[in-house]
Amino acid sequence: MATPVITWMNSTHTQTITAPFDFGVIDAGDLGPAYQFNIWNNKGQTTDVSKMEDCTITTRDMSGGLGNTIGNEVEVVKNNWFHAQVDSLGETDLDQPTSIIGKDASKPIGTTGQTTKDHTGATYPTPFVPAAREILGVNNNGDRVDAAGNYATVTLRAAVPLDAKSGKQQFKIRVSYRYV
Repeated sequence: MATPVITWMNSTHTQTITAPFDFGVIDAGDLGPAYQFNIWNNKGQTTDVSKMEDCTITTRDMSGGLGNTIGNEVEVVKNNWFHAQVDSLGETDLDQPTSIIGKDASKPIGTTGQTTKDHTGATYPTPFVPAAREILGVNNNGDRVDAAGNYATVTLRAAVPLDAKSGKQQFKIRVSYRYV
């Protein structure tokens, strides 16, 4: 099976996120705005690819590390500043300790959605339903309703502590998964 084809989309599924996302300036001691993203596998493609299994989300420094390398510390990662809520699983814990991600924590992601139509819009005889922590790779028409098994929706927010150092922080939001 082909490698998953990952696409990050905005909250309305209308714009692809292709460059590093700017979470803006957040003052120490404040919560940043909540941003919603849709993480697609194989959006609108004509052939199947591998499903994403054991999916998790976290933050990492730009070299993929934990943000704690001496001389290259990245507080946002090292100190677990971000929260992730998995909307496609019905979660509502954005500001709770259960949503923290970073050096010390990753969070399972997935969807309870199902994919019912193929690339041409023809209805599948049986809907495809992902297992826990999966995002399907079946071909689909790219419609958020018809292909709900092919993406996970997450809301991300930074909670910057009062003792945060000033300055821009370079980091990645990382989705990890395996496939066969």
